[in-house]
Amino acid sequence: MKKRYSFRAFFAACMAMVMCASHVTATVEAAAVFDSTFFSTNSITFYDPRCADTSSAKLVQLAGKDNVEKILNFFMRKGLSLAQASGIIGNMMQESGLNPAIIQGGRIADDSYTLESGVGFGLVQWTSGGRQQNFMAFMKQLGVGVTNLNGQLEFVWKEMTESYPKTISALKSTQDPIEAAVAVHGPPTPGYEASADSPEKVRSVRGGNAKGVYDKYKDAPALAGSTADASMTPSGEGSDVDTAKQVASKTKNGISNTSCDGSGDNQAGSGDLAKTILAYAWPDYTAGKTDQQPAYSAAVKKARSEGRYIGGANGDDCGGFVSTAMIDSGFEKNYNYGGKAGQGNTIAQEKWLKENWKPIGANDPKVLGDVAINEDHTYMYVGDISKDFHSKIASASLPDRAPMAGHESDHDPSFRWYRRK
Repeated sequence: MKKRYSFRAFFAACMAMVMCASHVTATVEAAAVFDSTFFSTNSITFYDPRCADTSSAKLVQLAGKDNVEKILNFFMRKGLSLAQASGIIGNMMQESGLNPAIIQGGRIADDSYTLESGVGFGLVQWTSGGRQQNFMAFMKQLGVGVTNLNGQLEFVWKEMTESYPKTISALKSTQDPIEAAVAVHGPPTPGYEASADSPEKVRSVRGGNAKGVYDKYKDAPALAGSTADASMTPSGEGSDVDTAKQVASKTKNGISNTSCDGSGDNQAGSGDLAKTILAYAWPDYTAGKTDQQPAYSAAVKKARSEGRYIGGANGDDCGGFVSTAMIDSGFEKNYNYGGKAGQGNTIAQEKWLKENWKPIGANDPKVLGDVAINEDHTYMYVGDISKDFHSKIASASLPDRAPMAGHESDHDPSFRWYRRK
């Protein structure tokens, strides 16, 4: 029998939620102190926490050249040894191939994806409806999309420490990577993964993955801890000023943004598309590189806070990158319908291009800002913007490549080309 709820009770519940939200907002605003002296004296006004999505400020800033190192770095900074962290990653390799955007069956999600009960998703393939709902609520609370690697790792750690104490206890009792993988999966203890794999398969496959990772890094420079290089323990975990110091140490040429609306004398949003590309995209092509330029990472946070389209994989998305660069630079502020969320995939982008730009031929000479697009991918022509940028193309690719010098062709006939009028 269905329960009936009065309008009065519904109204009271809504008012309570509003009061609670107001209290949280006031608390956050009171706690966020902006050190303008620090920012101005370090030439990093491009990064301004007042313009960023502060809801994700507590995410641990990961370090490492790829997802293996980033995941190991994350768990080792939580206090696990290399062998123990390898046990977790050995299971993740079997579940998802370390792809936080993977859907069971092989499809790739973007940040608009809603998890489906009974269909695995993410690093550990969350499958049950209850855990999926908890996961989505957690990611929303952090202010990141469902494919965000940092957020998924935080949720894994939250689940393991809060709901699987016996798994954590068994994991911390071993320094053998194979036994660590078994502890994470189970049995004999109630395991965190608990898949249908046989004990023999868990030990040989998941344990084998873990041992391979452990053997690769056991004699390498430490990925975390007191003996690790400072770059492997980024500052700024929960601190706006420390995060800004991290950005300051990596940002070149004093690229800055003196206001939240994109205005300023010496910054990417001045209408200089070339300067924006150099700030946002890596100068060399490296397959699988997901580390973002600090300037682009800050730009993605700002775009998200404004409700603009960034695509999947936290902005490592072809259409998200092109839209963000066009709008932030001022080259085309209304590009892709202003980048409003939900309007940004390649189909919507081409619709906007047809309405506002002019088509050009694949073999026509190209100029800075020309855009190539088909049903699956988009990129832009940048020409010889710098002797240090080693391509005439700039692009990103979901889910495994941050913005960088592209390997695409500026004469590819399988793409349709457009130019600003």
